[in-house]
Amino acid sequence: MDSTGAVQMQVGRQADSLILSFPFSVATPTAVFNRADALWVVFDTRAKIDIAALGRDRSGTVQSAALMALPDGQALRLKLERPRLATVRIDGATVSLVVGDQVMEAPRPLALVRNPSSQSKITAAVPFDDPRAVHRIVDPEAGDTLVVVTGLGPPRGFMQPQDYVEFGVLPSSHGVVLQPVADDLTVELGTDRITIARPAGLAVSASDMVGRRTGLFRPAVFDPQLWGFDREAEYEPRRRLLINAAAEALETRRTGARMDLARFYLAREMYAEAKGVIDVALADERPGADDPAGLFMRALANIMLDRIPEALKDLSNPIVASHPDAQIWRGFAAAKQGNFSDANEKLRTVESSVSTLPIQLQRLILAEAVRAAVEVKNFAVAQNLLHAFETLGIDKDMEARIAVLAGQVAEGVGRSGDALADYRLAVATLTGPDAAKGRLREAVLRYHLGDLKRTEVISDLEELTTVWRGDETEIEALQLLARLYTQEGRYRDAFHVMRTALSAHPNSDLTRRIQEEAASTFDTLFLAGKGDAMPAVDALGLFYDFRELTPIGRRGDEMIRRLADRLVSVDLLDQAAELLQHQVDHRLQGAARAQVATRLAIVYLMNRKPDRALATMRATQTTNIATELRNQRLLIEGRALSDVGRPDLAIEVIANLDGREAQRLRADILWSAKRWQAAAEQIEMMYGERWRDWQPHSEPERADLLRAAIGYALAEDALGLDRFREKYVAKMADGPDRRAFEVATAPRAANAPEFAAVSRMVAATDTLDSFLRDLRTRYPETGAFSADPQPAGPPAGGPPGVPPGTQSRAPLADPDPTASIRSRKVMAVRR
Repeated sequence: MDSTGAVQMQVGRQADSLILSFPFSVATPTAVFNRADALWVVFDTRAKIDIAALGRDRSGTVQSAALMALPDGQALRLKLERPRLATVRIDGATVSLVVGDQVMEAPRPLALVRNPSSQSKITAAVPFDDPRAVHRIVDPEAGDTLVVVTGLGPPRGFMQPQDYVEFGVLPSSHGVVLQPVADDLTVELGTDRITIARPAGLAVSASDMVGRRTGLFRPAVFDPQLWGFDREAEYEPRRRLLINAAAEALETRRTGARMDLARFYLAREMYAEAKGVIDVALADERPGADDPAGLFMRALANIMLDRIPEALKDLSNPIVASHPDAQIWRGFAAAKQGNFSDANEKLRTVESSVSTLPIQLQRLILAEAVRAAVEVKNFAVAQNLLHAFETLGIDKDMEARIAVLAGQVAEGVGRSGDALADYRLAVATLTGPDAAKGRLREAVLRYHLGDLKRTEVISDLEELTTVWRGDETEIEALQLLARLYTQEGRYRDAFHVMRTALSAHPNSDLTRRIQEEAASTFDTLFLAGKGDAMPAVDALGLFYDFRELTPIGRRGDEMIRRLADRLVSVDLLDQAAELLQHQVDHRLQGAARAQVATRLAIVYLMNRKPDRALATMRATQTTNIATELRNQRLLIEGRALSDVGRPDLAIEVIANLDGREAQRLRADILWSAKRWQAAAEQIEMMYGERWRDWQPHSEPERADLLRAAIGYALAEDALGLDRFREKYVAKMADGPDRRAFEVATAPRAANAPEFAAVSRMVAATDTLDSFLRDLRTRYPETGAFSADPQPAGPPAGGPPGVPPGTQSRAPLADPDPTASIRSRKVMAVRR
């Protein structure tokens, strides 16, 4: 209150909701209710209420506001821009309203009961502790008079409208609102109830209090008494009676008779039949804003038939959108759909909201509420909701389901022993989805507790997924099985589980997670290097069998390039070339394409397809590449030109390149062109002062030196041969090629019988191995391709008199000057 004693209304916002607060100095009885797009607030106070703060709200939620004086209080009528729901909060003397699209906290539900004080005078009563005042208010829009009963907190109200012959009850957020039909209707207040009467008594029966349809008023959507009667009645006579009533009803009463038949089918759990009847009824007569029963009933049928989108469509219809029960059924549908976060939000206070429903529906909704709370790890709420079953009881067909839920709650709060007992209780039922779920939960919990080894859990899950198929239990078991397979290194089995899940449950969120985990494992194997420990053939077979897991974009390209390396390592050159060619032709552009094309050209060279290597180089020429890559491509192009018999052009291509790899390539090109002296000089230049080093020569170096010596000998360059011999005779004297070097560097060596054998073996040794080795040393990005040459015969340009592809196997005098050369040749043969 301000200094003048007026109550200053406060306006605030919470997300999309408008909050109106009335900070009274003392507790003030109140009533709050909606009528179309008008929100009514009735106060038992004559204190001035200042609503000027509404003018500062820019949301446009409230279009206009008016205060109406009453004999014992006042009423505030707020005209909203559209129908909205109101939540009442009473905190001490402060009354707050939250105006939005949903009820934030449902009021305690009120009920109307028949109270016959004598056989000739019947009254009705609303149990209501400490009602305070009765107000009569004239609605300026409807022109009728409403009877409003106020009270203190906590908020209590009717969840849905109820119509009787002499009066109607309107939904309210707090308090009781009656719409009199009879002029002599009286309302009296007691200490714990509100009594409704007429001088001659009310024209209602006991069944009217629970809303049975008589044709004069509308029942509750799901009448507990009628629902129970339909469940317990003998099936065929009851069904025949309702079908005949629907067939014989007058046109004005036909829809009601059809709805009675649909309710019967729903009560007997014949949801498809119920939906068919409701579809016909709604097609003939569209539901009115004052009777949303048909939409609610069809929504229930669709939910139970697992047609959640159709159910949500009915529940979003404007006719039911603002109905107090809509929130319950939306939450129920969300839980069935697997949207547990939304379901938990809508169903966390469902226990008080479902009390007017048939007990079977209460159990179904509460079970889904518990499940939603468990799925979002809200175990405290789940535990509180489970207590409701102590009052409601549990149907025999729900025992296993509630046992599993109880086990999950116990597990969530750390009571593993209780959880195992509950799961075993579910398993003891032997059949049904909940028994399968209990078995799954028990196995998982025992594994986490260390009672079962991983192999034992895998065995249990394999059996479970074999005997139980088609629901969320299977897909959950498959997800865990895939993880355990991965931990055991059984990657093929893990990927097969993914395919099984995709085939059986393509639209499941759990299937999506299984696929994501499989893709992550695939990535780890073929990008992070974990698959390097596998045999190459096994890894490649795994990749080809599950190549749909290859990621898109750059990571996928890198995975394919690594796979090409593995293919080369096991001599599958055609397959490696096919993978890289696809990347070059369809996936890459610019410098990246040129780099992969370089790797592809190397594979073609190794596969004895220099023409394909040359074509690849020329097809992927570009100016926008680094100098390193350009030089690498020139070397490969030069090698390819040499192999196709164009040595002069090859020499020209690499003319401006320096470095050991360029010198080696020049030597190889000159050798293939039979320019023996120039080739030998190039090798001697490549090794420079190496002959002065104290370190012994390696096997490839000795092969190069033998080649140079034979080149000088074939060119009959005595001076060059003497010079070369003086440099390297000491180095070669300690190695296995000592005798071969002596034969190659002896005076007039070209005419010696042993020389032909040595030169033949040297010529048959391919130089591609050394070229690629130097290339990788200079350009590591070339890739981890096999260094083993793949000879299909000696290269062109062997020594005179040596037929291409011929190797001498004739025994030589001991010591054999070609022994170590043959050893190198054998190591170079294609695996």
